[in-house]
Amino acid sequence: MTIPNSLTYGVAYVLVLSSLMVAGIEDYRSRLINDKYWIPAIIAVPLVIYSVVSNTIIEGEYIIDVMIGIILAASIYVGKFMGEADSIAILLISLATPPPLILNPVLLILNLPIISILINSFIPTMALMLINVYINVKNSSKCSNDLNLTQLILLRCSSVESILRKPLAYSSPGSSLIRAGSDAESYVANLPKDAWVWMQYNYPYVFILAISYVIYIVVGNIIANYVLMHTLISPLISQNII
Repeated sequence: MTIPNSLTYGVAYVLVLSSLMVAGIEDYRSRLINDKYWIPAIIAVPLVIYSVVSNTIIEGEYIIDVMIGIILAASIYVGKFMGEADSIAILLISLATPPPLILNPVLLILNLPIISILINSFIPTMALMLINVYINVKNSSKCSNDLNLTQLILLRCSSVESILRKPLAYSSPGSSLIRAGSDAESYVANLPKDAWVWMQYNYPYVFILAISYVIYIVVGNIIANYVLMHTLISPLISQNII
């Protein structure tokens, strides 16, 4: 990535990353995020706006990125497809992350911060899914019913004690996969604490976004750029076209 103002960009990256990491850790621990954790990212917004208005191309990229972020955040919030903190994180990522200077329109879209981070989120999501499958296989003897791979990914075999300790991380097995929410406490209220049950597992998306942001800072949109390199650029190089 070409960075026109490395100091301002660096400060913005650090501020946003600090918000995401602290909020992400709390999201992983309890799924409860204090709004004060977003203050550093909010501070970065005017810095980014100041840094992009001096460059017409970057200003245009920033406006596109912000528009995408606003649309996504509003859709998630109104539709309740994720938690409120998830929509806040997506909005602040788009508002407080300066875009790179890229002239190629295809590379530009793929490397817009919000697009890059959302695509990068596939990596930590897959890692958490594999961990979840491992936990389920390990504890499957404690829960009844044989499950297919999809259920092993979406559900988690957990003790009632752990569910009550972190209820927002779970929902009842029949809960909507589209709408965010948790009815875990009421679902296990009459069960003994040492009982084990299958519950829908609510993945910590702010934590996922935090890891994805780190990937973006280091290598940009690693998935899309890798695919683009191997499907378009590498064949051209091998044929001595470029």
